[in-house]
Parts: sequence; structure tokens; C-alpha cells
Amino acid sequence: MKAILFVFLLTNFVLSSYGANILGIFTSYSPSHNIIHMSEVDALIQKGHNVTVITALPLKQKNPKYHHVYIPPAPQVQKLLEDTMEQISNAKGLENMKIMVIMMKAMINLQYDIMFTDQFQNVIHGDTKYDLVLLGYVMNDFYLAAAYQMKVPVVVSWVNFPMSAVNTLVGNPNAISYVPHPMISNVQPMGFINRFKTFILSTFMYGVEKFMHYKLEQYYEEYKDIMKLSELPEYQELQRNISLVIGNSHFSDGVIRANVPAYVEVGGIQVKPEQNPLDNDLKEFLDNSSAQGAIFFSMGSNIKVSSLDPKVVEVFYNVLSKVNQNVVWKWEDPSNVPGNSKNIFYRNWLPQDDILAHKNVKLFVTHGGKGSIVESQYHGVPMIGLPVFGDQPGNAKLMVDDGYGLLLDYQTMSEEDFRNSIEEVLSNRTYTDNIQRFSKVYRDRPMSARDTAVYWIEYVMRHHGALHMQSPLVHSNIFVQYSLDVVGFLFLVIFIFVKIVKLCFSCAFKKRVCKTKVKKN
Repeated sequence: MKAILFVFLLTNFVLSSYGANILGIFTSYSPSHNIIHMSEVDALIQKGHNVTVITALPLKQKNPKYHHVYIPPAPQVQKLLEDTMEQISNAKGLENMKIMVIMMKAMINLQYDIMFTDQFQNVIHGDTKYDLVLLGYVMNDFYLAAAYQMKVPVVVSWVNFPMSAVNTLVGNPNAISYVPHPMISNVQPMGFINRFKTFILSTFMYGVEKFMHYKLEQYYEEYKDIMKLSELPEYQELQRNISLVIGNSHFSDGVIRANVPAYVEVGGIQVKPEQNPLDNDLKEFLDNSSAQGAIFFSMGSNIKVSSLDPKVVEVFYNVLSKVNQNVVWKWEDPSNVPGNSKNIFYRNWLPQDDILAHKNVKLFVTHGGKGSIVESQYHGVPMIGLPVFGDQPGNAKLMVDDGYGLLLDYQTMSEEDFRNSIEEVLSNRTYTDNIQRFSKVYRDRPMSARDTAVYWIEYVMRHHGALHMQSPLVHSNIFVQYSLDVVGFLFLVIFIFVKIVKLCFSCAFKKRVCKTKVKKN
């Protein structure tokens, strides 16, 4: 018995001490995306794995336990991205969409160009034998070529809800008949109007997705030609060999859907198991806010408040400088602040998760990024949403639908609108009660988000890609997925049957008419 126990303990020790070599490719030019991806990296490091990370941005919080390969974009690309981000903050309607297209193209080109750099090629052809690629997914399917060159499975890290482009990778059903599109609603069951809107928007997005994949396939084929990699398979074949998607969502968000085994939800993974201590100045400022409470104001990592229309900034300052609460304001240029008010604490970078965890923070004024919404939900802090672009309007709308706060258009709101919204959320206990009730549900899981992510990443490595989890939908086109070929066949059978019956009746009728004429004659 002792021998068996010894072998059992030894086996567990060996398994727990095994450190795989994992390559993280996180080249999105968005710091908020990296926060999600690096949370997974930190969890893997805690489990003893060796992780190399490739990014196009410097990392705010560095960890000496992972190897960081920083490949910045060319200066002109960086300037283009920063300029378009500033323009999109002040644009409206069609102009906003036009700038979005320019920015998306620049983002794709940036990531594609990285593949040809010496740093990238040295990693994939280096001495280190990798066991898995963790791909931060955002319009960069061509990186699947690198994973194929290294002969390793791919796990996709996704920062939002299950969406069509990501669902397709692992055959996750879109189920638009009962799953509302995130930009429309999170109310289930849907009424006819929301089902109609979901159908129209999903169909449009499906067309956009197919166009994007067509363009990305061109990048992929060009990479094959330039690098003379004729052994690479077809683009669609690579897409069908993704082992797992780890998505930053959770069923408790309000939308119930049937996910395939290869789609794992880890919503809130960026929330640390234990909060880091705040620096002395910030801690003192928030600790001294116990009587009146504090407001945290941040427009995320991509939008610079200092680059917004001065009239908008004036509205922000005139209201926030006069509220009774203390205000922690993320402001990018500390040397040129909007005004000096004793109740406002400016800082160009702030530990958002740690601030929202502080007991004296009573309101979060946010741009509505998915990560910000999740952290506020986790810590039970009501919100005012000021969305700018992308998924932010949809995220903010869902937040309002759930009763966690209010939504404003920062470009058109008046000081009175902003002030009244702050007073409403702070004085009406309903918003706080709603989000704190949800926070309890959101936290109640058999495993933490980080442990869940690590378990399934290790599962993929243990089972050499875990192809047994693959959904048959991966190999099905839209006609097979919705049984349109079967429906078409049934219509054809019914059509032929009706034609035959009609022909039979016609022949019988004609025969009877002929007999009647013969008798009369």
C-alpha cells in the first residue's frame, strides 16, 4: 500500500513540475487586449510553464519569469494608428466608420509585417522547441502559418463575447434564433423585433467576416510565396485545426448559449486573485474618501481624454470638480491638466483592477471596453458608460439593460446631463444592488477563471491538440450547418411529388373525358 501511495505522489509531482514551452503571439496594438492575454500568461507561469511572449506594444507590468520579444511597428505605422485613434474619438457617424476601416487595415498590416522581422523568424526557427502557440486573436489568422511551421497546436485567446468570426474557428454555433447579437440586446427569450434585428445584423456581419477571411487568405498566400513555404496547407485547412478558444465571457453575463467543448469561457480572467497594494499617494487619496466616496474616471488604454474636443473635456472637468466625491481621473498629460481641483487625483496610468476593488469607490465612469465592464461587474461598482467605438456601444447598452448604470453620448451631453447621471447612479441604490447581486453570481464558480484557462491549455498539450473535442461544424459550410441542403432536397422531392400527382390527375381526367365523349358518340 505504501509503495502504491509513493508511486501516486511521485506521478503527481512529476506532472505538476512539468514545464511546457509556450509561445504567446499578442501583436494587437491595444493595451487592453494584452491585459487579458497576459493574465493567461501569468497563470501559466504560476503553474511552472516557460512562456515567450511576442508583442507590438511595451508591457506595463513586466514579469522576469517570461521572455518578452518586443517588435514595435514602424514609426509611420505607429503615428497612423495614434492619429486615427485620436480622430475616431471626435468623429461621428459615417466618418467614424471610415476611420475605423483605416485603423483596421493598419492593424492588419502591422501584424503581418511582424511575421517578416528577424525577431519573429528567430523565435519560430530558434533552438527552443515549443509545445503550443497561444494566439491573441484579432484579424491575424495568418499567424496560423507560424504554428504550422513549428508543428504545435493552437489555442486562441479572445477578449470578448463569442462572435461569428471566432465561433467559426471551433464550430461554435451562432444560434441566432435564440442568442441575441451583443450589439442589440442580452434579453432572452427574444421577441420578434430583436430576432429580426439579430438576423439582419448577423447576416451582415457574416458577409463582413467572409470578406475579411478573403483578405486574410491573400496575406497568407503572399507569406507562403515570399517565404517559399509550399508545404503549408490551404488557408481553410489551417483554420480547421485550432484546438481551443478561450473567451473572456461567462454565461452569468446574461446570454445563455450552447458552447462546444472547444470554446471555454474564462470571463474576468484579468481580475487578480489578490489585489496589489496601491502606491502611497493613491492609497491615501482613496482611504480619505470614506465619508463621501470616490469616483473613478477612465476612458481605457486606447482613448486619450486629453485628445478629445476641448469642449468635452471642459464638461468633464466642470462637473467632476464640483461633485462631493473625490475623483481619480486617468489623464495622459500630467503637465497639462484640465484644472486644479482638490477633489481630483490625476495619473497617466492607473491600476484599474486594484482601484475598483477599493471599498470607497462608488462609481466608475468608463468608455465601456469589455475588460472595464467585467472588472466593474466583478467588484460590484455601478457605471456610467461613455462609449467611443468598436464593441463599446454594445457593451455599454447591455450594462444599462442589466440595470448596472447609465449610458451617455460624451460628444453631445451637457454638463447638466453628466451631473444628473452621476447623482442618479450615486443616490439610487438600485444600480449598486443590481451589480453587487450579479457580482456574487459572477464569482461563484467551481474553478477560478485562471485555473480554468490553465487546465484546458494543459489538456490540449496533454492530448496533442485534443482533436477529439473538435466540432463537426468546423468541416461544414453554411448549407450543411443549417441543413439548407436537406431543406432544398425536401422541397425538390415535394415539388416532384406534386408534379407527379398533378400529372396523374391530369391523365385520369383526360381519360375520363375521352371515355365520356366515346359514350356520347
